[in-house]
Amino acid sequence: MLRRKIAAAAIAVATAFGSTFAITPEAQAQDVAALIASPNVTKCSEEFLIAVPGGGTTFSFLPEKAPVGAKVTEVATDVYYRTGGRIQPVWIAYPSVPFLVMSYKDSSAKGYEKAASTMRRLANMCPNAKFSITGYSEGADIGAQLINNISHGRGPIPAEKFTKAALISNPRLGDNGGVFAMGATAEHRGGLETPPGGYGELGSRTMDLCFVDDSVCALPEEWRAHVSPVVRSATFRGEFALSHFVSIIMQTAPHTLPDLVGLYNHTQYGTPAFNTAVNWILQREVRED
Repeated sequence: MLRRKIAAAAIAVATAFGSTFAITPEAQAQDVAALIASPNVTKCSEEFLIAVPGGGTTFSFLPEKAPVGAKVTEVATDVYYRTGGRIQPVWIAYPSVPFLVMSYKDSSAKGYEKAASTMRRLANMCPNAKFSITGYSEGADIGAQLINNISHGRGPIPAEKFTKAALISNPRLGDNGGVFAMGATAEHRGGLETPPGGYGELGSRTMDLCFVDDSVCALPEEWRAHVSPVVRSATFRGEFALSHFVSIIMQTAPHTLPDLVGLYNHTQYGTPAFNTAVNWILQREVRED
């Protein structure tokens, strides 16, 4: 009974976070009932889709089946229904509170640790299972690190168990050897450093979706010097790079306003991007670009 109450409370939190369900009320009711009965993954599936939410959209205490996080929830639920449940989404709950309680670097590290340990547990529980990955923003950063480590033999699963990945607005976007969609190319660079060695042999299975005017995954060069102090900020710990924020705001060059608009564009991924990501994950062939 206690577990059911905790799961029900988690669902309420997920709803408050604005999770979007593109499904019928009847199907949603069935899923909620299943979530309450078993909030975490306890059964094997042919494939698990590791869904890593972006910053500010999940908490560590949420269960693995709580569909939270804009962008990744739309992708993950569509994959689930289009495969008749053959691909089971697993939401990674981590302290996604960058710049506030902890720094972005610390938050991302916690998210990576949770994602890696979850994949390792599921791989041990289900030796025949495959894995795909989707993530948005900070979640895409975590996904990129997972793919980098998996491809170079340092990851939570062997490379042969990895199928596809669709990363939306990846801060580590660059010439990682992946496939591109939504406008950006290998010439664009995100705000964070690309992982050494890129996506390795898994590049042809990994898609980066990025608008060219999204400042997170296609950062203008004039902003690059501000990234390091910003990602170290943790406001509630008294670690706040105020001078750097002020310098950004006080810039009067003509490029300042378009760059600020780029932060707004970071939130504007919608149905076309979701459909592209879903189709990519479900397409079993790899593509060489």
